[in-house]
Amino acid sequence: MNRSLFQAVIFLSLCPLLMAQQSQQNASTDAAHPAQAIQITGSLQLTQDAATQAIAAERLALMKKREAEQPHYTGDFNRNAALKNARTIFICSQTEFLNNSTMQRALFNQKDWEKLGLNILSNISDADLQLQINRVVFTHIHTYILTDRKSGVVLASGRVRAIDGVVASGPMAEQIVKVLSAARVPASATSSNPGL
Repeated sequence: MNRSLFQAVIFLSLCPLLMAQQSQQNASTDAAHPAQAIQITGSLQLTQDAATQAIAAERLALMKKREAEQPHYTGDFNRNAALKNARTIFICSQTEFLNNSTMQRALFNQKDWEKLGLNILSNISDADLQLQINRVVFTHIHTYILTDRKSGVVLASGRVRAIDGVVASGPMAEQIVKVLSAARVPASATSSNPGL
């Protein structure tokens, strides 16, 4: 019994030394052949260089996918040029308190609307600009966002506080026409006084 106890003590004391020696041998083998795979306990493990290359390739593929999903535009996007060159606009109401036809009527009632030369479309795929209108939940605040549809860049935004969407549509249309007129209508046409 003493002999088996003695052998167990020696085995347990030498086991960490044997494991350390084996890991050093594996490390020297990895250094000699960095791009090869090693067989350890029945499973295939990649060396660090091969694993790093696989991770880098996966990250590159993910970056390319994200770039494809995002709208493309140059860093020097010209807001005024987008407003000036637009020919069509699409109205998208996300609230039942202010619908598309009410906003369309409010825009048509603005005195400078005819000078803008914009057409309101019912199909978003053909529009140059998109006007999104909404109402903040449990408030009387109506918001709008005017974006360039191709690039997704916000060209103007604002809000109007009114008890009802019909009442909010007038001041909202006035703000939108003012933004569009600043870029599209020459200064002499908006400030001319026919009475003089």
